[in-house]
Amino acid sequence: MPDRDKRILLVSSSGGVLLDLLALQPWWSRYQIVWAAVRAADTKSALSGHRVWWISEATIKRPLRIVVSFVQAWRIIRRERPDLIVSAGSGPAIAFFVIAHVLAIPTFWLSTLNILTTPGISAKICARLAHRVLLQQQSMLKAHPGALVIGELY
Repeated sequence: MPDRDKRILLVSSSGGVLLDLLALQPWWSRYQIVWAAVRAADTKSALSGHRVWWISEATIKRPLRIVVSFVQAWRIIRRERPDLIVSAGSGPAIAFFVIAHVLAIPTFWLSTLNILTTPGISAKICARLAHRVLLQQQSMLKAHPGALVIGELY
């Protein structure tokens, strides 16, 4: 049964993160969703017809972009007032998860298939802040004890 009163914010960069979140469509299609996504050829194409906030790619190597990312995340979260934020990691998700943590908004972090044993810095930060960590690979349980293994999405 659809629950259109629940608002979910999906945060994505391009590539595998986008594919992972799109694979969850049978779940998130029951809710009111909005995307915060890095503008790229695949995100523009795949998210055509969806409500999207275009955000900057954020990396630790470019500190100014991180500041911009926090400003964008704050504006989007305050405007959309999501009940849940979901991401499969990557740099742009960090600002959203930090702000969600401060505002007590639940977050789900989904481990991508390209991470088999050792999570990167974005994954470490987002997983630590997440209310629930979802794994596609059993091998990641050592890195994320207590996470839920949901299996491969595609």
